[in-house]
Amino acid sequence: MINILHIIHRYRGDYPLLNLQVRLDPRRFRTVICFMSGENDGKNQLDALGYKTYYLGLKGKNLRFSNVPLLLKLKRIIESENVQVVNCQQHRSTPIGVLAAMLARPKPAVLATLHGLGTAKTWRRRAFNWLLYRRLHRIIGISKGVSADVVASNWGLSEERTVTIQNGLEYDRFPAALEKNAARSRFAPGQADGFWFGTMGRLSEVKNHRNLILGFAHMAERFPAANLLIAGEGELRPELEGLIAAKGLTERVHLLGFRRDIPEFLKALDAFLLPSLREGLPLALLEAMASGLPVIASRVGGIPEVFGDAQIGLLVSPESPEEIGEALAEVAGSSAQRLQSWGQAARRRAVEDFSAARMIAAYEQVYTDAALSLRRQGPGDPTSGL
Repeated sequence: MINILHIIHRYRGDYPLLNLQVRLDPRRFRTVICFMSGENDGKNQLDALGYKTYYLGLKGKNLRFSNVPLLLKLKRIIESENVQVVNCQQHRSTPIGVLAAMLARPKPAVLATLHGLGTAKTWRRRAFNWLLYRRLHRIIGISKGVSADVVASNWGLSEERTVTIQNGLEYDRFPAALEKNAARSRFAPGQADGFWFGTMGRLSEVKNHRNLILGFAHMAERFPAANLLIAGEGELRPELEGLIAAKGLTERVHLLGFRRDIPEFLKALDAFLLPSLREGLPLALLEAMASGLPVIASRVGGIPEVFGDAQIGLLVSPESPEEIGEALAEVAGSSAQRLQSWGQAARRRAVEDFSAARMIAAYEQVYTDAALSLRRQGPGDPTSGL
């Protein structure tokens, strides 16, 4: 039995992707999860599924690798749970997990799972990472784009130290059984006609809603019945509301706020948009593809590898509202046959190549290799497992 500890910066509520990542073969693996900050809201499915979960409840300012009491708490968890493999989720958890593992006896192997791009923008961060990453058994990138970015932006890091495990999901909820016009009546009553574009994500700079709205305005005169639905909430909402009004699009661009009915939202659309400035491997894109939607998405990060060679839509430069607008116009003007072909290919691509089963099997292999690395190292090795 291999005991695995996930160290996570903060509990922000139930996270379906993590719930899938820990669903390993129970005959071979036992998983423990530790959230260093955030309050237990009683809604975490990991608890309901019987996983041992620690909520340390620390304040954000105390999440530092110099916090000795925190390191000692994690050390005690590692030792009491007989942990052989530590997986530090995202960069902020990694130095804390590495130091806690160094204090533990015996020492576990340590992995870091990185989800985003641009984690080493300054020379100070690169120098820090140069010291930190030497202590890791492997760095896991959730897309080939993330893995390539980690290698390219850090000093002396070989490709052999990284492994890519692409995100995967279960797609039973997609597409929703609801009829399209019934779905549309939920989000923009009385406007069932025309071509419907949609996107979902936090209203923040990185999601690039500003250029999306400008691109939609660019194509709006050619397609006067088109609608753009934006699901999500965030700090840019007032600015985006002002931009929509300034472009005369208040009847055609709909800010829906935070939504939980994502399958129904996607059912209402004719095409899905993801114009982000940066992405690792976006789950929203996979969900839209599983719903059978053609997609228009940015040519950044892990998005092109999600497309692969499949004909599922169009890739655009996120910096160009004009290019986004032309892509919207091309898709809105496409034949029903072309859109159907794209949508069918998108669903096949998501279900066959980005499944939860494939992702879980890949994590099981990495954890097995990490545990075997401990056995190959003698008990007297001071860096055993690190």
